[in-house]
Amino acid sequence: MNISYLKNSWIRFYKRGFMTGLLIMSFILVVDQFLANPLFFSKITSFDIFLFILSTIFFGSVFCGLLSLVFLLVVVIATKDNNS
Repeated sequence: MNISYLKNSWIRFYKRGFMTGLLIMSFILVVDQFLANPLFFSKITSFDIFLFILSTIFFGSVFCGLLSLVFLLVVVIATKDNNS
């Protein structure tokens, strides 16, 4: 177990997962707005729908960041500490 890797890089993993989720879901939102029948998000026709979609994207990005921390935990458990 490489605990020092967890201490040094958990913020970087979370930021990377959060930003990746934010960019991908924002791209999907933009593509969905041009389609006649959106696949993932509703058409933005009012401010309420816009705020709902914005909060969905934000919470989805937080989930992606947490998911990347779970992946980091798996990497920490699977690797061996070289200092031992």
